[in-house]
Amino acid sequence: MPSFKRDDRTFKHYEDTKMVVYFVVLLKITDADRFMECFQAVMLLIEQRGGRLIAQGIPKVIEVSNTGSMSAMFEYPSRQAFIDYWHSKEYAEIRKLREGAVDFQGVIVAGVAA
Repeated sequence: MPSFKRDDRTFKHYEDTKMVVYFVVLLKITDADRFMECFQAVMLLIEQRGGRLIAQGIPKVIEVSNTGSMSAMFEYPSRQAFIDYWHSKEYAEIRKLREGAVDFQGVIVAGVAA
């Protein structure tokens, strides 16, 4: 099993910009109408930027408390593809739709080579 220590040479594997990354979000929807407007806009952009929705639904908490009422996972072909999407002018506009409609937490994690 790979180590996650920053001083370990295997950590570089997790920062490889060519490796598939997963963007995992936890959402607590506070305004359903505004959220749907945001969701429809962001899904178009995600697909244009090489991402794809691979999981979505109400999370079943196995351990710890649930902080979200909805979760989703997106796959991007590379870390750089995600970074380009996240910092794009198009996403900056869509992010404004999200404000006040949903409490949002998101993380990216590297895929593991088969």
